[in-house]
Amino acid sequence: MIWGWKADIICLQETKLEGNVVDLAKQVWAGRWIKQAYLESSGTRGGILMMWDERAWRGEILEIGAYSITCKFESQLQDFKCHITGVYAPNCYKERRIVWEEVSAVRGLMEGPWAICGDFNVTRYISEKKNCTVRTRGMKEFSDFIEDMKLVDLQLEDVTYTWFKGDQQEAASRIDRILISEEWDDKFQNLKQIPLQRLILDHIPIALLGGSWERNKSYFKFENWWLESEGFIDRVREWWSSFNFTGKPDYRLACKLKSLKTKLKEWRNGEEGNLGIQRKKLLEQLADLEAEREDRILTNEESAKKSELMLKYEELIKKEEISWRQKSRALWLKEGDKNTKFFHKIANAHRRYNNIDQLMIHGELNQEPSRIKGEIVEYYKRLYKESSQWRPEYINVQCPVLTEEDNQALQSNFEESEVLRCLKLCVVDKAAGPDGFTMGFFIKCWDVVKQDIMDTFQNFYEHEVFEKSFNATFIALIPKKKGAKELRDFRPN
Repeated sequence: MIWGWKADIICLQETKLEGNVVDLAKQVWAGRWIKQAYLESSGTRGGILMMWDERAWRGEILEIGAYSITCKFESQLQDFKCHITGVYAPNCYKERRIVWEEVSAVRGLMEGPWAICGDFNVTRYISEKKNCTVRTRGMKEFSDFIEDMKLVDLQLEDVTYTWFKGDQQEAASRIDRILISEEWDDKFQNLKQIPLQRLILDHIPIALLGGSWERNKSYFKFENWWLESEGFIDRVREWWSSFNFTGKPDYRLACKLKSLKTKLKEWRNGEEGNLGIQRKKLLEQLADLEAEREDRILTNEESAKKSELMLKYEELIKKEEISWRQKSRALWLKEGDKNTKFFHKIANAHRRYNNIDQLMIHGELNQEPSRIKGEIVEYYKRLYKESSQWRPEYINVQCPVLTEEDNQALQSNFEESEVLRCLKLCVVDKAAGPDGFTMGFFIKCWDVVKQDIMDTFQNFYEHEVFEKSFNATFIALIPKKKGAKELRDFRPN
């Protein structure tokens, strides 16, 4: 069964084995490349066995505790390192507190991606335990531990419980799970926690799927925090005036936006357009001043410089909040409320779940990206293809009609104040099309771009045509139910 899982790293809990378990491990997962680490059981309870395929991962034991074992892994195929902790927690919530302390201490020995998996013998919520009506102290402490360790509790697909008691399943709960640190999102585009087939065990095996190592190509998105950068609008004005294109107004506007996008991509790779580079530089300068202060008293100039750097750092934090709010699309929360951590989690959750990595095609589950893309395109071509020329007849009945004054107003030319008013009614974080420019950009840079925009409106008014790319858009497929695998289970958004 283990070979059927096609896993590279396996962690088994509650082995109830003592002494040297290497021979048994070889029986469970045979192969010359299979290595193992283990924690012996205490009497008839506990015990952890961690195994890995050394062709894919180079592993070494970092720490063995009373309730956990932690190993360091380095990929043989990619530039990636991580730590994995296997846990078997006791039933008593007081004893589990020792587990949380033990695992918290282990976290201090490592950096980077970390996963903790195992049988925690406790759930987080009432819904994760059959016939449960009260959220216990143990549940709350488990949730507090996850929050304190800044772990991500991935959604478990397709099933509600992972442990069952008896053939009639009179008791059931989700006491098994895999928790990951936030760093995993930087390397994997589609992390998932899924159940595997259960045979004679009372626990359902669960797996962490990383998806493809290759990240999807991201499209350009204007960052609204750029508008807060000193001299940014003047820089945009300079670039905009340097662009020179001939043709219809709508074509010129499309070309200018495309050229501006190229300039912004180059600019964001430098210090002024990259918050990560700015943060690193500011922290290095502050660290240098702190090092100087340990040896001597700072001069007035150095103290003033430190205060200036602290102000810049506060401004940078505000810009980071604007950036993560925009990425999270949690527009119901206001900027300036110290919600950067929340925005970060929401943005990562969107990125994690906005994927269709498998799809039912002609009765078979397919995971090939090119086939999935092709099937989606063909499905919607068929769906929106008109098969009949029939049209309902118009029967002239007495309907309300527009007054002549209203009719003239609707057919009048576009006015600059009208266009700007409509822009200001839009959400500033939203981008109207695939070009990635937000409404905030057009509002703040209105004096720079208004002439080209109004020329485009005038051309549309006179000739009733505009550049085809202006009408392009992205369509997202949103799952209508948990574990959607067929196209009819998704809705366009």
